[in-house]
Amino acid sequence: MAKNPLTSEDQEYIRVFDNQFNPIIETLVRIRQFKLGDYLILHLSGPDGSMHVKQNSYGAPIKYQVVHVNDIEVPFVKKVNKKGTPVGQIYSCAGAEDDSYRDIDQKFEFALDPDYADSILLQDNYDPANLHRSKKEIWKAVTDHNKACKVKTNEIKDVINFFQTVNVGDMLWTSNVSHFLVQGKKTMTPRDFNNKVNFRYRTQVKGTSVTVLTVVDKRGKALDISPDFFWEKALYKERPRTYKELNI
Repeated sequence: MAKNPLTSEDQEYIRVFDNQFNPIIETLVRIRQFKLGDYLILHLSGPDGSMHVKQNSYGAPIKYQVVHVNDIEVPFVKKVNKKGTPVGQIYSCAGAEDDSYRDIDQKFEFALDPDYADSILLQDNYDPANLHRSKKEIWKAVTDHNKACKVKTNEIKDVINFFQTVNVGDMLWTSNVSHFLVQGKKTMTPRDFNNKVNFRYRTQVKGTSVTVLTVVDKRGKALDISPDFFWEKALYKERPRTYKELNI
C-alpha cells in the first residue's frame, strides 16, 4: 500500500480550501442549469439557519427572470414586477457582496420557480404575476372589509355613540375568533351601574345616564358592560377577516 503523500499541513490546506471555495464551486455548478428566460425564486436563510422563500408584502414569492447568461454560463436575473416584466437592478445568481436582496451573512439559493417548471411539463401558459395579483386582491379585500366594519374606540364618546346604535342580537367582534352576543340593552345611571358591577368594569361616563349592554362571550359567560369595556380596544361590527387568507 502506497504511503499517503499528504502531510498534516497539506490536509489542513485542503480543508481550508474546501471550506472557502466548495460552496462557490457548488453554486456555479448548480446555477448553470438556468437558461435565458427562465423564471426563478430565491431562498434565503433565516435566524435559525433554515431556508425560506423570499416573499413580497402580500406573502407571494418574489419572482426573478434570467435576462442574461455570460460566457461561462453564469445567469443574471432581474426581479419581475406585478405586470410580469423584469425590472430594476440586475443580480448575478452567483451572488455578490453588494446584493440588496440579502444581508451579507445570509445564505442564498436561486431555484427554478415550481409554477414555471410545471408549466413546462404541462405545456401550459405561465404567468409570473398571477399569484402576486391574487394575493394583492385578497390583501386589499381583507383590509377594506376590516376598515369598513371597525369601530372607532380611541375616544370614549365614540364608543358611547356606537352603543346607542347597537341592537339586541348583534354580534360584536374583538378579533377573528373573539366575540360578544348582545342579549340586552338598557339605560342606567352611572352610579347605579358602578354599584352593580365588579370594580374592573366600572364606567367613567359622566352625566345622568349610560347605555349598558348585556352580552355573552364565546364561552357563554354573561355580563353587563358600559362603553368603557371597549374603550381604546379593537372592536368590529362584523367578524374581521385575517391575513392568513393570503396563504393560498
